[in-house]
Amino acid sequence: MLTSFVTIVSALAASAAALPGAVGGRDVYAQWPAYNFQEGCSPGGCIASFNISAPAGYVAGAPAFNVACHPIYIQQGWLVCDTIGEATAGSSVESMWTGAEDRDNIKISVSHLWTQGETRYNASGNIEFAPGTTAFDIPVTLLSAVL
Repeated sequence: MLTSFVTIVSALAASAAALPGAVGGRDVYAQWPAYNFQEGCSPGGCIASFNISAPAGYVAGAPAFNVACHPIYIQQGWLVCDTIGEATAGSSVESMWTGAEDRDNIKISVSHLWTQGETRYNASGNIEFAPGTTAFDIPVTLLSAVL
């Protein structure tokens, strides 16, 4: 069991070393391109819509994904994104819209979860941007694995 954990941590570290960079002092393991971002608000809250994708292997062992996400600001919770095309078994993407550091901006977080054998992986990142932005890259700044 300990050997498996050490192997997983080593694999994640190797992925991290292959993609150097930093955002705000955090390591960046990959970039996910997001596009077609739209947002709208009503008295009941705000909702956004955007597409985001990543190729297989953006970090070691990660499956590809191509999804449409629809986070709701007032809800401030993780919502499962809709798969576009063929889904990978054991893989899902979630998004969340929360308050940005600068109240005039939008903060979007995305998490890619997948399972390989008995291990559950999570790659996540977030970005803040000004309203009216329609395309952006989300830096992946968190990688974790649970046995």
